[in-house]
Amino acid sequence: MLLLAASSALCARAQTDDQAVRKLPQEFCDAWAKHDGHQLATIMADDVDFVTVGANWLHGRADFEKYHSRLLSGRFKEAALTLLQTEVRFLQPDMAAIHWSWKIVGDQDFDGTPRRQPRFGLMTMIAQKRNGIWQVVVAQNTNTIPGTPPEIEGIKTPIAVPNIEAKP
Repeated sequence: MLLLAASSALCARAQTDDQAVRKLPQEFCDAWAKHDGHQLATIMADDVDFVTVGANWLHGRADFEKYHSRLLSGRFKEAALTLLQTEVRFLQPDMAAIHWSWKIVGDQDFDGTPRRQPRFGLMTMIAQKRNGIWQVVVAQNTNTIPGTPPEIEGIKTPIAVPNIEAKP
């Protein structure tokens, strides 16, 4: 009887953790929709390592917040980020890998020129439960490249990221 009760408690905790981890990408998108770099930073650990789609490595929540506050009030002030699909894999009971695909429209190039095509990408986050709260400790954001590489033929990926075809 004691074993059954313990097993039920572990299952309930695992389900609660799974739900909390799966919420992180949506919380990211919700903060993005408000163009609020501070709110966006609240899901990040103090010592987060975040690599942007432009290959800029941000270390720490303060730099993450500063960068995203500037981005969301500048070139991305009209940008809409949409969560497409999420996959989660628990590495340990207190650590999970989250892969999620996204679409963005309304952003601008460095010179302020509006981008005409939507962009798609895939973000990988490693989340850790610290003091009872799931936070992102490492993340890598990646844009897709237009077109489909021949090397991917016959390979089924867990998340198929929408893509636009290369323009001639």
